[in-house]
Amino acid sequence: MKSVIFLSVFFLTIAFVTFQEANAITITATPESPSFGPNQWIIINLNIQGYNGGPITWIAHRPDNSTISGTINQVIAGKSAVQEIVRDAFDNYFGTWSIDYMYNGVKQTISFQVNPIVLTVLTDKDTYYEPDIMQINITSSYYVPVAAHAGFYHIKFYDNNGNPLTGVYQIDIRVTQHSIVYTFPMLQLSKYYPAGLYEFKVQYFNKVVEVPFVLGDYRKFMDISVQTDQGAYLVGENVNFNLLFTRVKESEGILKITDPVGNSTTHPFQVDSVNTPLVLKDITNKIGIYQYEIQYAGISKQGSFSVIPNPTQLSNVESEIFLDKLNYRPGEMIHAKIHSSQVISNLITIWVVDPNGTTYQKISFPMSTNDIILPYKVTKTDVPGQWEFYEDYAGIVKFVPYYVKGSPVDYNELLNANQFSKPTFVSSFGSSDFINPTGIAIDSNGDIYVVDSGNSKIKKFDSNGKLLLSWGSSGSGNREFVHPNGIVIGMKYVYIADTANARIQMFYKNGTFVYAWGTYGDDPGMFHTPTALAFDENGDLFVVDSGRNTIQIFDSHYAFTGEIRPLLTDGGNFSAINGIVFDSQNNFYASAIDNKILKFSDSGNFINFFGSAGIERGRFNNPTAIALDSNGNFYVADTNNHRIQKFDPNGNFILSWGSEGNATGQFEEPVGLAIDSSDNIYIVDKGNNNIQKFALYGPVKTIAPAWVRDNTMLWSQGGIDKNEFAQAIRYLINQGAIQNLETNQTSQVEIPFWVKTDALLWTSGEIDISTFVHALQYLISTGIVKV
Repeated sequence: MKSVIFLSVFFLTIAFVTFQEANAITITATPESPSFGPNQWIIINLNIQGYNGGPITWIAHRPDNSTISGTINQVIAGKSAVQEIVRDAFDNYFGTWSIDYMYNGVKQTISFQVNPIVLTVLTDKDTYYEPDIMQINITSSYYVPVAAHAGFYHIKFYDNNGNPLTGVYQIDIRVTQHSIVYTFPMLQLSKYYPAGLYEFKVQYFNKVVEVPFVLGDYRKFMDISVQTDQGAYLVGENVNFNLLFTRVKESEGILKITDPVGNSTTHPFQVDSVNTPLVLKDITNKIGIYQYEIQYAGISKQGSFSVIPNPTQLSNVESEIFLDKLNYRPGEMIHAKIHSSQVISNLITIWVVDPNGTTYQKISFPMSTNDIILPYKVTKTDVPGQWEFYEDYAGIVKFVPYYVKGSPVDYNELLNANQFSKPTFVSSFGSSDFINPTGIAIDSNGDIYVVDSGNSKIKKFDSNGKLLLSWGSSGSGNREFVHPNGIVIGMKYVYIADTANARIQMFYKNGTFVYAWGTYGDDPGMFHTPTALAFDENGDLFVVDSGRNTIQIFDSHYAFTGEIRPLLTDGGNFSAINGIVFDSQNNFYASAIDNKILKFSDSGNFINFFGSAGIERGRFNNPTAIALDSNGNFYVADTNNHRIQKFDPNGNFILSWGSEGNATGQFEEPVGLAIDSSDNIYIVDKGNNNIQKFALYGPVKTIAPAWVRDNTMLWSQGGIDKNEFAQAIRYLINQGAIQNLETNQTSQVEIPFWVKTDALLWTSGEIDISTFVHALQYLISTGIVKV
């Protein structure tokens, strides 16, 4: 009897313990992140307290109320497991998910979000004509910056009934950045299909956006142009307008005149032909700038002219000329920035005089602002020597000298569109890690060294922006810095311009201190504010001391061997240097705070200067760092203009990118540049405390680079002939902007006034390129210009 009681108690104890263990089971499920990306696997970390073996059952409830289920059998150390639900953005399961986990009667439910793909597609307008180029801007919430792993946008065109267009092939674009602009020439559509309503669809995974647009009838295209016979009139003079219409659509138009004090009058006029002259009397009774607007057939065009009292007014007007170089090769383009203290005329005339005193053709351009940049072509036959560039603005005549020297330009180089490809954003790093970063350099392994000036540190990263090591602190001892700036990497060592300590420090690439030299002073080997460093091909180190306006040179043993000082010559003078870099010919480029890039030989002989102050292309506002790519093109951090500018080895502007801001491709204070062996450029943005990386040679090329606009502007005013202008048209044909039409017509057809007017309007930004292409196709189809 006692045995029976003992056994009963024993079994009750076991049952109680088992019951206790069963109720002690807890399931903890934690998503790897509170929300998952649209193309991301779902990963859940499980922890089972009281796990006894056996499967864990799960049921996942997807946003559309469908379910998937399974079991988990692999549990690590008897407690935890990782569940992966393999999926991608094709499944369209975006929204709230929940998963139930069950084990030995215990259930745990968790929920999380799977973010949807947000896809936005915009076009630059709704109606397009045959010469137009559609700008398709596609923005996605999801992208992969590495092309090998990125998805594709698929763009397909359809008619109004939803049928795919044959002959217009699907376009596939890798999605490597947040926003992408794709250019589609309407010529690809118009040569197969008539005017009407169409649409295109952009598919990204399973997300589809439909965008309707209209292909307009080019025969109904309407445009007008207007020109006055003078830029400036005396009080009481008549104003003669020359109006040109692409076709007569209505019998009447309106001219609105606003005088200098804001009073407006309207003047109706009759339209009987495409070329309509108009004379206005008794309107020039006030001194100042008059604004006018032509309204006809739903189109309007604006312009201005000035009224001056008499020639004595000119004595109060100041005018200056700023050329973009001192020395030009035969065939290069001069860009003259002309500044006037007052706008007293809307016409300016320029010409040149050769070394023998011969005056060349005068060319007139409209001028409606205080500053204008005008092109002038140095021909291949221009003789070497000192020339003079003249301008005449309302009777004010000024000139500046320039020089023609060197070998002629090969115009075929301009047809190479690769040099005009737009840099593509790759990645960025920094932000919270930096305080006022300045210099940057890249070693032979592709590792990146950044001068984190505000933290008094040097930081080393791999090419993906992963921090490898850092060294330094604030102070004046070895391995300490005060506001360091410049950095350069030699074969073995890293050299730092320790600016506020007025010295140079050397380190091994692992951050170990090696040597330091320099202190504050004026003797050789002493510095005020060393800011930039560079090696020439002989291994000599050039140190820019902006506080003393000198560049000191040290040999391979760091002994002072000489210095370069400002030159008392045109263009070679400088007040301080910010950056320095050597090219493959052992010449160096230096950025000066007086808004020029100077080019010297390594012995200090002045070669040329590039640029002047301004916001226009090729002009600068505090240029700092300079870098060269594998083709010899140089890049300038145009700091206070918040952009990067690219030039060819001879200082001719190619392109620029960037604007003020903190988004991708924007800059606040770009001050450092470095280019790796793959032609990726790293840009140090001191104001945004980050580094942005761009691939210099992207897939999208500039449709109409600067030289095409220059040639067009000159041709419109008679500065170059149609045969030379054909180079620009040939480039646009190669880019697909113009159809290369076959013609048997004579080339002696007179060029219509409206064609040259459209050319000038395009270069001044008053019409877009698609409108101007109409004029170019007219030139080709009539045989006026042969390409």
